[in-house]
Amino acid sequence: MIPRTPALTAALLASATLAQTPQFTTAPAAHSTTDAISYEWFAGASRPLRQQTLVGPSHLQSMLGRTITAIELRRNAANEVYQGGTANLTVTLSIAPHGPLQASHLYQQNRGPTPILAFSGSVTLPTSPATQSQTVAWSPANTVRIPLQTPFLYQGGTLLVDIEGQPIAGQNANWWMADAAFEDLKGSTTQLGAGCGLYGGQNHEWSHVATRTLLPGAPARFWAHGTPNGLGFAVFGLPSPLPIPLSQFGIPTPNCNLHLLPALILASTVAVFEPEASPLLAAFGGIAETRLKLPAATWLFGFSLATQWFDLAQMASSNAIQWTVASAIPSLDMALVEGDPNEVGGEVTVHLAHVLRFEHQ
Repeated sequence: MIPRTPALTAALLASATLAQTPQFTTAPAAHSTTDAISYEWFAGASRPLRQQTLVGPSHLQSMLGRTITAIELRRNAANEVYQGGTANLTVTLSIAPHGPLQASHLYQQNRGPTPILAFSGSVTLPTSPATQSQTVAWSPANTVRIPLQTPFLYQGGTLLVDIEGQPIAGQNANWWMADAAFEDLKGSTTQLGAGCGLYGGQNHEWSHVATRTLLPGAPARFWAHGTPNGLGFAVFGLPSPLPIPLSQFGIPTPNCNLHLLPALILASTVAVFEPEASPLLAAFGGIAETRLKLPAATWLFGFSLATQWFDLAQMASSNAIQWTVASAIPSLDMALVEGDPNEVGGEVTVHLAHVLRFEHQ
């Protein structure tokens, strides 16, 4: 038996105290004290919102074998006061079955097999003073703290932080923006010819591509406006050097053209033009969208195709868009999936995510 000397007793006490002292890990670590260059809504601050953040293991090495006891989000640096409020949150933690670059727009596919309900209740968004500094402290005035009712033992892998937020009537924080990391990557697009039909303004440009989704590893997003509740389809292929009148295919629609080479159409997808919920958007028609999951591979750098939509209710064709994938794979190692809590999925960004600070022991 080793005799317990005063020095040994002091060392044991210090070790026990250290073990109980909360430690903090910020993802990404570069923004532990320095404001990131973007911002993102806080779920439930002013509207129902679900936000899934996938945090890759490269950010979490200091947490291996430790128990997460709280999650914090810090306000974005801005020269304006953020008025506070209260929101109801449900926070579920799990180890995702894939990395951030494989994030699905379907919420359930991002959850691990043993999710843990870590928190359910209300949290306070503090009234936060304006700041002109890029150094923003994790102080009570700048931070939303979520103390976990059920701590989570992190043993490696991609951590999924799944937050569903609901506003509380009369306690909204209408503009409380949380700090967000952002990787400035995007693809490029070129308009090919005009469309026809009722939508898209004077040039009938009712086909669109989100350039920030044209990234290796991202789900590229394509959408179009057409006849509400009508059927539409998008085609993918190589552009035609000249517009081809649809009348050549026996479709009697004047001024409507195909802008892709018929023999080099590689794929197509069918979608319904869902009516817009707001009457203010009715003039734009319904909206249909499709996603094309791009592999996180270097051979995709600079890859280019063209996309065109067709509205079967009008027998109308859209403008076409030639799109090119960015020549870099996102290295953020985080992803955000954001949307309505009542839907099965949301929008995926692999180049933008909340800055999160984890308290652990």
